[in-house]
Amino acid sequence: MGWILEALIVKSLVRLMQLMSPERATRFAEVIFRNLKPLLPFAGKIQRNLAVAFPEKDEREIERLTRGVCGNLGIAAAELVIAKRVLAEHAERFEFVIPNDLDLASYRDHPLVLITGHIGAWQYGGFLSAAFGQRMTTVYAPDVNPYLHGFLLKLRKALPCNFISRDGCMRGLAKELKQGNVVGLTSDTRLDSGDPLRFFGIPMPANTTAARLALRHNCGFFPVRAERLPGTKFRITLCPEIRPSDPDAPVADQARQMTQQVLDLFESWIREDPEQWMCFGRRWPRAVYANSSGMSSDTGRPRG
Repeated sequence: MGWILEALIVKSLVRLMQLMSPERATRFAEVIFRNLKPLLPFAGKIQRNLAVAFPEKDEREIERLTRGVCGNLGIAAAELVIAKRVLAEHAERFEFVIPNDLDLASYRDHPLVLITGHIGAWQYGGFLSAAFGQRMTTVYAPDVNPYLHGFLLKLRKALPCNFISRDGCMRGLAKELKQGNVVGLTSDTRLDSGDPLRFFGIPMPANTTAARLALRHNCGFFPVRAERLPGTKFRITLCPEIRPSDPDAPVADQARQMTQQVLDLFESWIREDPEQWMCFGRRWPRAVYANSSGMSSDTGRPRG
């Protein structure tokens, strides 16, 4: 019954936003999510992540940032709803930034791995693959609610991407790269086990899959940043290519070196505007949160 009710609410909100202009839809979703912060089950995780990443900020500032993250999560949800209309108006709504020294022609019809984090308008990073004359393939996580899975997947398909399920995705990604296609991945989440790399100066088990794919298939490895601009417009930036700092090291070490560079880049983006970081999942080992000043490791709520 809970899943049915959730599906009814989500579908009703989506259909309401589809009646609005993109500007009104994103503003509506932001206000809803910002004000629903106390009811969102993952708000405590957001608060704990921010407290760990920014130990210098006091409780009031962490609370303000948490509400901001919730609001931007609403915007991200709306961006999925309005994607089809935004794509139809891409000339007016998107600007693309490419490194001056990058010869795009040399990468056409060659396999590429594009990497981003859950920061800003990350879902729109795939628009950049058109600059290489290719359509990007990316991974999606099936929704646990069976009444929403197909509905949300249909919304995602408005994005200029091909989608493959997270379950057993490695074979599909490898096939795309072997065929000379573009693969897009997010790589800022924690794994239960992984290579310990530093994020905000704190070791976390990191996901090196994207870097390992790029090395295995000898293809370019580029971070992509998707920023929100006023007026529901967007800037999509292709960052300089990431290469291993020691190309003679074992492949596993090269993958760690490349992933660390990516995490350092993500951290710099988050520090610029923490509210754009969709940090609603645990990022570090539990012991890190237990040692975080002023936060309960169990609830993410202020002590006392």
